[in-house]
Amino acid sequence: MPDERTTNGRKSANDAFGELRALLVGPEREKIQQLQDRLDDPVARAEEIRRALPDAIRQAGRSHKLRLVLQPIIEDGIRISVQRDPAILADALSPLIGETVRKAVSSALQSMLQTLNQVLEQSLSLRSVRWRWEALRTGRSFAEIVLLRSMLYRVEQVFLIHRKTGLLLAHSAVDDAVVKDADLVSGMLTAIQDFVQDSFGGGQGQQLDTLQVGEYAVWIQYGTQVLLACVIRGAPPKALSSVFESALERISAEHGVNLGTFDGDASPFHSAKKHLRACILGQAPGQPQQSMLLWLVPSFLALAASFWLFTSVRENLQWNQYIQKLGQEPGIVITHTERRSGKYHISGLRDPMAHDPGALLQSAGFPSDRVSFQWQEYLSNDEPFAALRELRAATNRVEAKRIHFRPDSAQIALEQLESVDNAAGEIQQLFVIAKRAGKSLRIEIVGHTDDSGTEARNAQLSEERAVGAKVALVSAGVPAARFSSRGVATTEPLSKGSSENDRAFNRSVTLRVLSEE
Repeated sequence: MPDERTTNGRKSANDAFGELRALLVGPEREKIQQLQDRLDDPVARAEEIRRALPDAIRQAGRSHKLRLVLQPIIEDGIRISVQRDPAILADALSPLIGETVRKAVSSALQSMLQTLNQVLEQSLSLRSVRWRWEALRTGRSFAEIVLLRSMLYRVEQVFLIHRKTGLLLAHSAVDDAVVKDADLVSGMLTAIQDFVQDSFGGGQGQQLDTLQVGEYAVWIQYGTQVLLACVIRGAPPKALSSVFESALERISAEHGVNLGTFDGDASPFHSAKKHLRACILGQAPGQPQQSMLLWLVPSFLALAASFWLFTSVRENLQWNQYIQKLGQEPGIVITHTERRSGKYHISGLRDPMAHDPGALLQSAGFPSDRVSFQWQEYLSNDEPFAALRELRAATNRVEAKRIHFRPDSAQIALEQLESVDNAAGEIQQLFVIAKRAGKSLRIEIVGHTDDSGTEARNAQLSEERAVGAKVALVSAGVPAARFSSRGVATTEPLSKGSSENDRAFNRSVTLRVLSEE
């Protein structure tokens, strides 16, 4: 059993140590616990970040590191937002660009109308031809050449002025211009601009664009960091402002870095003078040019008359050649030709065997839709047509001949020998007529059967009948070289009926006249 005094002594020591520890680290332990509770509480942690983040960004904004880190994040966020809903960006930019777009559209329309009027006025003169050649030679647009050569104005001086400080960056003038102190003029223009804005409450987009001083006009074009002031004598066209705008855009693009870091030193902008010199346009009026209308209209009328005369003569030649050729065709007799309502009309007599006049018209190169034919049919006595008609009649007589056979037989019956002799005589006469007509013919003998036998038997029987008829005709005096034979069985019936008379009609041999040409 432990000693009670020892145990009591240990308890007293532990209690004393605990009290000492509480006195020494108690407050820190309490703060650590509070800190742990705050870290574990997301609401409290978010509130602390919200209060501390603006100051942290403000302090870090003095360095470029934060900007480099946040730039891709912000750009990606904007890109994703625009892709998801483009209307957000459109609504945000609408108040800024609306007025600018309206002014740009209005200025462009006015410039287009004035330029159109100028081009129309200058397009019918001899000098316009020279201006177009100059445009091709120099690579400039025709509109720019018109501005340069025709208008009663001249741009005498051009000032490039820094908008924020009002200091002169570059200056250009024509050789004979009366040039005052350019820096003084720059300062005066800046002061006048400030006076206008202060006196009339001109906000963004409401700026002094033109200034009239006696016979001089000052046109001012504004960029984001610079402005261009052009001193003009005379009556400049509205389209001239587009030349100034283009020059100002090129200067802003080339010297954007120098403009952002401008400290009063204008030497980096010396190269901008080439763009200022491009704005020096216009010239004094020249001698009035005689309008091309005084000779263009007669020339056009003469050219049109020459073209009409040429086409008329060529058409008449083609038509006469066609009529002459058509009149020489056998079987065609022309009785009347006339031209009425822009079309040609031909009437006459035409043999059915004559050539087609429409085909002859196409070969002559004459438009077929401008010719109307009216033919009366007749039989020509010309030799070619008489011979062809005789040949056609002889052909019909030969092809009308039939040699009939008994059922299931290829032997020519005695009663059919007269038909064989008649057919041979018609064939010989046909060959004589064909020779006179300059034709070469041959005879095809076709054997037929009725449908009473088998297909194989009918095929054999039709071949035998065709060969038998050929032998009989050759025996009757027709040259064998003029014949060919074949059997068609029941594939080409002469009569499609089913009576005995129909079958007897199909048991036969027919003759077909073929040309060897």
